[in-house]
Amino acid sequence: MSVKTEESTISDANGSFAETCTKLHRDMLARGQSSYTQEELLEISKMDSNQELMKCVQELLNRGIVRLLESKDRKVLFQPITEAEAVKINNMSSDEAMVYSYIEAAGREGIWTKTIKAKTNLHQHVVQRCLKSLESQSYIKSVKSVKYPQRKIYMLYHLTPSIEVTGGPWFTDSELDSDFIDSLLIVIWRFVASKSYPKCFKKGGMDVEQYSYPVSNNHNLPSLEEISRFIGSSGVTSVELSLSDIRSLCSVLEYEEKLVQVDNLYKATWQSVLEAGGGRYRGVDVFAPQHNQIFSISDTYRVMNPLGDVEENKDDTLYLDSWMST
Repeated sequence: MSVKTEESTISDANGSFAETCTKLHRDMLARGQSSYTQEELLEISKMDSNQELMKCVQELLNRGIVRLLESKDRKVLFQPITEAEAVKINNMSSDEAMVYSYIEAAGREGIWTKTIKAKTNLHQHVVQRCLKSLESQSYIKSVKSVKYPQRKIYMLYHLTPSIEVTGGPWFTDSELDSDFIDSLLIVIWRFVASKSYPKCFKKGGMDVEQYSYPVSNNHNLPSLEEISRFIGSSGVTSVELSLSDIRSLCSVLEYEEKLVQVDNLYKATWQSVLEAGGGRYRGVDVFAPQHNQIFSISDTYRVMNPLGDVEENKDDTLYLDSWMST
């Protein structure tokens, strides 16, 4: 028969408490939230009282794997930190850890060196020394901001800068990439034009004098999603473009009167087709008036079907105004 000593009982209790704290930390990380309120931790831990919970949280704070934060409404929040991150921070000097904490809090927006100096209240030389040390260890990195090109912005090394910082896919090295934008505009317009007027760019010109497209042809027009899928599969760019990016490009083409929207679908304008050298039969616009039908701005009516001498056939002539009233 084995008898537990008082020392082994205390040891078991301490071990059980440590395991409880570790489990709470693991559950906080698993849920993926950046921070938790006391009420949320109580629900996660299934503990009976706040006193028991706070004892566990204090243990995690002592280990350096939980950090205290303050919300906008001045509530206390608890942020979990991975073991690796805790070791990294513990190896920093107090000044480096302070600078690092403000850079971390800035997230993907980054933080200006002048702001770091103001928040930490450290001397400029100390801030620069800390930044150099952290950057040399690949803990942080400097990025260029499109909005503030003269400022040196820092963020955590593994983060991708936000669109507000980089300017999105339209910027390369903080410069507007107009060639890239122009090439995408051409590709999108050509795709929409091929759907709007399938025969308008036949080699050697169109094979009919007038190739008309009924309203029912609109079902062939591409949607924003179809344009996006085409750009993604065409290989014209390695940059991932969102629907919002594609919509912006289509809006530019609409502004330039090269595209119009029809029932949330996109259609190329006939004028843009002509300007691109398409839509012609023997060099002539296929939608131009035929058989010497010449009309001036002062015309008050138009003959729907020429019947030769109007005076001789006026009884059989159909005029647009009478046709519309029938």
